[in-house]
Amino acid sequence: MNKSGTVLKRLGVLLLAWLIAAGGMVTGAPRGEDAAALRLFARATAEDAASQADAAAKYEAAQALFDAQEYERAYEAFEALGDYEDSRARASISKKKWKAARYKEAEALYRDGQYREAQAIFEALDDYEKSRSYVSDCTWRIAREDFLHGKELFAAGDYEGALAVFEALGGFSDSEERAQAAREQIEAQKQAALEQEWYDKAMALKEAGDLEAARDAFIEAGDCQDATAQLYDVVHTLTLRGAYEKARGYLDGGAYESAYRLFLALEDYENSAELAAQARESWLASVYGQATSLQAENPARAYLLLLSLDGYQDSAALAGALRETLEERDVYEAADALEQEGLCDLAMRGFEAVSAYEDSQERASALKEAVAKAQTLTRALCLAEVGRQEQANELLRSLEDFQNASLHIWPVANFSAKQLRDDKTSPKSDVFTASNGTKHRYQIFKGVRTWKEAKVFCEVLGGHLATLTTAEENEFVYRFMRDSGYLTAYFGLSDEKRVGDWIWVTGEPFEYANWHRGEPSRSGRERYGMYFYKHIDGTWNDSHFYEDAEVDPGCSYICEWDE
Repeated sequence: MNKSGTVLKRLGVLLLAWLIAAGGMVTGAPRGEDAAALRLFARATAEDAASQADAAAKYEAAQALFDAQEYERAYEAFEALGDYEDSRARASISKKKWKAARYKEAEALYRDGQYREAQAIFEALDDYEKSRSYVSDCTWRIAREDFLHGKELFAAGDYEGALAVFEALGGFSDSEERAQAAREQIEAQKQAALEQEWYDKAMALKEAGDLEAARDAFIEAGDCQDATAQLYDVVHTLTLRGAYEKARGYLDGGAYESAYRLFLALEDYENSAELAAQARESWLASVYGQATSLQAENPARAYLLLLSLDGYQDSAALAGALRETLEERDVYEAADALEQEGLCDLAMRGFEAVSAYEDSQERASALKEAVAKAQTLTRALCLAEVGRQEQANELLRSLEDFQNASLHIWPVANFSAKQLRDDKTSPKSDVFTASNGTKHRYQIFKGVRTWKEAKVFCEVLGGHLATLTTAEENEFVYRFMRDSGYLTAYFGLSDEKRVGDWIWVTGEPFEYANWHRGEPSRSGRERYGMYFYKHIDGTWNDSHFYEDAEVDPGCSYICEWDE
């Protein structure tokens, strides 16, 4: 019998039982209350019949799903039928078949390397067969795939993508280290982009002729392209400009020989060659005027001055006329006096003019070497003034100990733009306004090995080692240093030329001093002024910049900019 027949049979039995219970209804018409009860019973019977019919339909639909091997849906359908017929047993069978099918599907995905899809199914299967073992294995394989993908992204330069992968992997293999490497590369990319912006700005400033701003921008550009080379090109031009202005100052102030020497070193910068010729003419004219004014008062000195003019105007004729009036002793004594004054070139000419007199020849020979060295020293100093320090150093080394020539040997600036930017260890100070109204700022650096390198470092930055020329400035700089977290730092004071003869790097008069009690030590080794951690009142010490230290040579130092 089918399910529909079973339902009708049940309905008939229920109806018969009710008629028996009601009694007498078959032989006569029903009473009023009996009719009402009959109607209620009929309604209930109809509702039950409908419910049974619905359950039967759902059961058949569930069975159809089962027959179609849609076991998961069949399981859900049978489960929803509860205790109807054998629905629970059928649900159990459906569930087993569903899990078995899904398990096979997941295994197939696993074999095909589709570990994420397989893992999702195995996780849903929970403890079925080896599902949990498969989940664990899929987890490892997925992590390994992601790890390799992260490495590929990193190698391709996609550091953001690589970082996301390695961070998600957590402690898998060396993912944490690789994540940090990706972060560093991301920061490097950001820094490179920032440096490129500074570089582009610097090139525009250079093109516009704003060299000071271009110099500062190239320093901020760090490692970008040829920023260091561009920086030194700008620095060289600024050096030439400064030397040119200095030479113009000499010319305008009547220091014609100094102007001539410096313009000569400037070579073809601006109109230096023209101004060199002008300075030389003015210099010779000045010496000629001095010589002619001395003819009556000091004819021997006038004679030697005229000899130094090498035929300028009628100097040779005037010199010849004076020579006829002079005794050899007069010329010798004039030469001796000039040598005492340090005017060796004039003295040499005098001794050569009377070479047969007493020891004139020997003295002339001795002076000839000194004059040549003095000229070399002057040439070297002029080369250094125009930024040709390497050539200057070669000449200075050749002079050995002549007039402390070695003291003028300075390191050739070869700091990278990045070093110039990154060696700073403090922010710039607030502005200090001196009593004369000039404004100054300061900053602390560390990274060079010698005090001389520190001096050159500050100058490349457009400043100089700090000079503390008043009590007010000293107090300001010392407080700034302490507030920046430092107890020790060097500034621009040295006695390299002569022990005890302290000189500021800028040539400012050494009129203010603030030595600690018992300082300076007057040691030939301790040559540079500094703030010392033991002297907490801002007084000074002299020391050696720790240049000979085997570990971490050099020390902090303070640069100053005059605004």
